[in-house]
Amino acid sequence: MITGQILGGHYQIEKFLGKGGFGETYLARDTHLPDRPYRIVKKLKPQSNQPFVLQAAKILFEREAQVLYKLGEPSEVPRQIPKLFAHFEENQEFYLVQEYIEGHDLTEEIPPQNRNKLSEPEVTQLLREILEALEIVHKQNIIHRDIKPANIRRRSSDGKIVLIDFGAVKQIATKPTNQQGTVTFTLPIGTPGYMPDEQEKGYPNFSSDIHAVGMLAIQALTGLLPQQLPRDPNSLEIIWQNQASVSAELAAFLNKMVAYNSAKRYQNATEALSAMTITIISPPPTTVKVANPQNLLLIYLSVFLTAIIGISLGLFIHSSLNNTAPNIPGTPQKPDNW
Repeated sequence: MITGQILGGHYQIEKFLGKGGFGETYLARDTHLPDRPYRIVKKLKPQSNQPFVLQAAKILFEREAQVLYKLGEPSEVPRQIPKLFAHFEENQEFYLVQEYIEGHDLTEEIPPQNRNKLSEPEVTQLLREILEALEIVHKQNIIHRDIKPANIRRRSSDGKIVLIDFGAVKQIATKPTNQQGTVTFTLPIGTPGYMPDEQEKGYPNFSSDIHAVGMLAIQALTGLLPQQLPRDPNSLEIIWQNQASVSAELAAFLNKMVAYNSAKRYQNATEALSAMTITIISPPPTTVKVANPQNLLLIYLSVFLTAIIGISLGLFIHSSLNNTAPNIPGTPQKPDNW
């Protein structure tokens, strides 16, 4: 597409933003509205122009568009999922028109683009923000499937986290079909390093998103990309704690998020948030040691004896002062050895 081209009757292309395996992304303006607001236009191109492939892609496109419409209209305010304004087909290519989120993505906040590692409090806050946004998605029974720094934006107007580029839509361009329109196999959708083993095999679940969030947090703490972290040859767990100094509570929380076995992870964003509130955000209860009866008796006796000694000393001093001859006003006191 070229700058100035009109799509869908009123979306004027302004800038090419990027290209991936599933299609292309553009910045556009809606010429039907007075202020010509910015919109994000995504072009999704199936792998083949064969009629049966296009038909299967169209069915999938309609289904996934409904998912995005649903996600973009939550009851929560402010919205943390981009609103979908339109979806249409032109020249055997499929287009989505979404809300433009003014701000920056998390690649600008965490290493390696930002060379400064985040502190434990900063990572804890970031985890909570991402999980709160992801909870909205999981409550709609939807898996994001491509959580990574580039797909999380911080909105400049209020500083809120917004999740973008859902993996569900990428199925349109990556699901091969046969002449009967049946999907023959599923290509993995996600980003290596962030997505776990079961997702690479084509079987994502809610905990797959949890794994990705955990890897993002570890990247922020260590300054290393997921691919740079080794795995234990026996357990296949990520080895990262030698690269960052964190509390035992946060380390245990992250280790559970990125567990190799999906059954050992937090199963969704709500479960992870609850565990985080209990183990990390809320301080542990203060333990009060209660003295045994024998120790209490000794304490009471000590206080009693101290009080008796204090009273006796006070009476002695008072008696001594009363037996001393007072000075008479106007008469100087004779000095010693007068």
